[in-house]
Amino acid sequence: MTDVPESANPLQRQGMLYLLAGGGSALLELVLFQGLYQLAGLPIEPSNVIAVVTATALNFLFNRNVTFKSTSNPVRSLALYVLLFAFNTTFSTLAIRALVDVGWPSLVAKLATMVCIVLWNFVLYRKVVFK
Repeated sequence: MTDVPESANPLQRQGMLYLLAGGGSALLELVLFQGLYQLAGLPIEPSNVIAVVTATALNFLFNRNVTFKSTSNPVRSLALYVLLFAFNTTFSTLAIRALVDVGWPSLVAKLATMVCIVLWNFVLYRKVVFK
């Protein structure tokens, strides 16, 4: 998963590693969400929270240690990450619920919220969380 060329400039390398980490996390999150919601029959809200918590924990470890190679205080990084996680989870859960309520398929609603989160997370991870 870390076969990103060392010759890439640091921003490109971080971007590629971030996308790889995010892609793995997103796949895990989607599979868990769909499994819990569609197969196990759990409501949207707990299905989403469980999927996001699991994927986010693994994503934090990979991004901190591999993507951004953070040397900052791990407690500080974790606290900021948890704050962002809380915001992202609230946003995605409310947005998915609203989109499903107006007729969007749950998978499409989930993917739409994930795209938003991916975009702002890269900037916040790089500039704030793992700085």
